[in-house]
Amino acid sequence: MRTLVQRTKDPIRFYKNIFQKYGGIVFFQLGPYKFAMLNDADAIHEVLHKNAGLYTKSTGYERFKLILGNGLLISEGEVWKKQRRLMSWAFASKHIERVFPVMVSETRDMLKSWEGKTEVDLALEMNSVTLQVISQSLFGKRHQGGDSLLVRRSLQNILEYLQTTRHLWIQLLIAPLPIRDKRRAALKIEASLPLRDTRTFFSSIEKLDQLVEEMITEGRAQKGSENFLDTMISATDSEDHTQMDNQQLRDEVISVLVAGHETTANALTWTWHLLLAHPEVLGKVTEEVGWVVSGEAPKFDELSALTYTKAVLEESMRLYPPFWRISRKNAEDATVGGYRIPANTTVIAAIFSIQRNPTYWERPEEFLPERFLEKGRSENRFAYIPFGAGPRACVGSQFAMVEALTILSICIKAYRFERTSPTFPELFTSLTLQPKGGCKVTLKKRGA
Repeated sequence: MRTLVQRTKDPIRFYKNIFQKYGGIVFFQLGPYKFAMLNDADAIHEVLHKNAGLYTKSTGYERFKLILGNGLLISEGEVWKKQRRLMSWAFASKHIERVFPVMVSETRDMLKSWEGKTEVDLALEMNSVTLQVISQSLFGKRHQGGDSLLVRRSLQNILEYLQTTRHLWIQLLIAPLPIRDKRRAALKIEASLPLRDTRTFFSSIEKLDQLVEEMITEGRAQKGSENFLDTMISATDSEDHTQMDNQQLRDEVISVLVAGHETTANALTWTWHLLLAHPEVLGKVTEEVGWVVSGEAPKFDELSALTYTKAVLEESMRLYPPFWRISRKNAEDATVGGYRIPANTTVIAAIFSIQRNPTYWERPEEFLPERFLEKGRSENRFAYIPFGAGPRACVGSQFAMVEALTILSICIKAYRFERTSPTFPELFTSLTLQPKGGCKVTLKKRGA
């Protein structure tokens, strides 16, 4: 019980303590549940890349099937392979460039909403603008104002509910009972609870499903290629020449909405915190943006010249990765780093820990963007995995970097920012890694 409380209350500290005490590969058991935690780059390479075929998504992802269905984030086997091919094509560079104007226009709209304000919370602003970018990129002109509000509210309700730890305690309570699949039983119990947030959660899924179904129907009827949904509808598998049916389109659209905005928003929010805490770095970014970006907003081909700004984002994601851990499960006994891992073990790649591990990084706790321009970056590529690694690495990583560079450069070109609190925020660990208290700043227009 004590271990579970520590793991739930402050998992980052729990991970740090356990790795310091036992090393980079740690096995432990809580009741019937077995865990192997990895803070070793070679071990992570074995699980996520070299022997990836021996592992599936951990059973903890069962909870996400309620909202994501059989989308790319959840699916396995041949279904996943096919969807990976289709979604990789949909997120090709040429398609990202086509929706790049959406990133620019939505960021400009955000700046317009700042007119007359002297203070904003950049955490809220980044969350809002990235949601607008991904939803407009998906649905295009068919995405109207009322629909936008519905998507925002529904996703907020869904993400807030998924961040609760109620399911962990239900699993603990039923652990002594003679139930074969305790995780699935816990999920059913959780879904049946007559609580307001549970009802809101399932109601939000229904509303989002209805909207997405309408968008898919309209997309199939109108044809065209103005947005990502149209691209996904027209995507044809290179092997069997089939396309996604409506159910698979629904699952992939919801997956993109859920995973495609909060992670980028958190990466940007942490980047703002780091820049405001390191004015010398902010000065270098401001200077680079000033001479690279010729207008108020960057052109698509100007983004590649923002090398220092990109390094800042990469270093920010090293220190504060949006997804701070990745979990897998082995159906059969496996060997990791020379250690036997029993079947049905949840194997956790501790991203936050490995990206601060002094074995792989010089001055690991310091914010040093230059390490991504020089030789300070770890030579072991599995010591830096903010987008995951191996065959299941994030399919939208390029989209996220283009979006983050665009938003960051437009904001910095237009405004000066100062933080309202001198202290750096504490960590809030849920689905993603978030700063407690947001990121409140004062605004001052450049040239004003």
